[in-house]
Amino acid sequence: MKRQLKKVTSVCLGAILAASLTACGGNSAQQEPAVSAPVQNEQTAEEQKATESMESQASADEQESLWDLSGEITITAWNSSYTAIVEGADRFMEMHPEAKITVEQVADNTKLFTQLTTGTGVPDIMQFQNRDDLTAFDKYAGSFLDISDLMAKYEKDLVPAVIPLLKDGDTWLAAPWDVAPAMLFYRTDIFEECGVNPEDIKTWDDYIEAGKVINEKTNGKTKIMGFDYNGTSSFDMPLIIFYEQGGSFFDESGNVQFNSDAVTTAFGIFQKMIDEDIAMNLPNEWTDRITALANDSLCTVPYGVWFAGTLKENLADQAGKWSCIPLPAVEEGGNNQVNSGGSTVMVSSSTKYPELCKGFIEWFFLSTEGSRINMEVSTLFDAYMPAYTDESYTKTDEYFGMSPAALAAQLCEEIPDLPFPAYFTDIGQIFQSDAVGPVFVDGKDMDSVLTEATDKAQKQLEFLRNE
Repeated sequence: MKRQLKKVTSVCLGAILAASLTACGGNSAQQEPAVSAPVQNEQTAEEQKATESMESQASADEQESLWDLSGEITITAWNSSYTAIVEGADRFMEMHPEAKITVEQVADNTKLFTQLTTGTGVPDIMQFQNRDDLTAFDKYAGSFLDISDLMAKYEKDLVPAVIPLLKDGDTWLAAPWDVAPAMLFYRTDIFEECGVNPEDIKTWDDYIEAGKVINEKTNGKTKIMGFDYNGTSSFDMPLIIFYEQGGSFFDESGNVQFNSDAVTTAFGIFQKMIDEDIAMNLPNEWTDRITALANDSLCTVPYGVWFAGTLKENLADQAGKWSCIPLPAVEEGGNNQVNSGGSTVMVSSSTKYPELCKGFIEWFFLSTEGSRINMEVSTLFDAYMPAYTDESYTKTDEYFGMSPAALAAQLCEEIPDLPFPAYFTDIGQIFQSDAVGPVFVDGKDMDSVLTEATDKAQKQLEFLRNE
């Protein structure tokens, strides 16, 4: 697929929007999606365990020869990422007693942005939402360590779409953590009761037709789609179809373009869902969605693989009633790969122990062993593709009756490059406030709304660029 990212004046295009995000799968009488089988071998369980132990020690020995793995560093992370990296840090310190790693839990990067601005208290390794990477490179230039000597050799092993988010020109300033290939989570029992075959949903038109059947069969109780019509709490749902088309909020010259074909197509599909009465408004999209799923008012969610963990955590009593299939495409045979979430890590240029930072990153983020910890502890789907044949990715998740991670592994190599240049978040807020609600709630003319929002966002972008 042709890549979408280009250099834009002082802005480096690339980065990912998503809000927060974890994995998926399903137990259904319907045919399961084809999932790559794990690599088989002739070893017994004990022999395989011994082999993995030797490989782990060999990896540790190799890193020891490349990096000085002694010193004391601090890492910041949030939510389930924090839980996973604490486990990883503990194991790393067991292998390297001269290393001390302190992991601090943060709610977000508000404090970090202040630290980067003042240059004081900056942690050695810091987690970022990948949609903010290029903004950070531009806004806090000089704050991050060049890790090209580590990253360049792993480029072929990474999910291709994430790579532009990690580099400032030819310089690697970030390493990938998790990514979030999107898929369609659906209630197998409701689909079966309504006579809807999930394998028949190949396009969004098919999805709409399925929604009409479910609406009729449940007497209007169950909708197939739920999102915040006003866009105040989230606008992730329309963006999934937008990104599926390789859409960007910026043209090739780096100017804002909300009124693109990708936007109008995505908005048109969601407007049709509203008109056909197969969608429900979720004013507080996150909490209202969980409530709607719990009371059977909503039966599908198109989201990143991370959402599997959300279902298991919040709807444990629905185990065995969920599965996943690839997203519908805009046109039959069209692209259905999208990323919806993910994070990266950067190293402070002021760290006293750069070798230790790079050694830990290599072991935890760029190895099968580290990816296994992320998957098993926090269901984080890493960007490191060689790990996808590991049992932690391929084994059946009993909640879904399949492996959501294995499906995600099939849905990540053709994701369009992530169209989020510097200051994307600022511009996205204007799209969220000035485009979504006026179209879906106020019923205003789409072209006029998008043109006015584009003009407003362009002025803001020029201000942020000091143009």
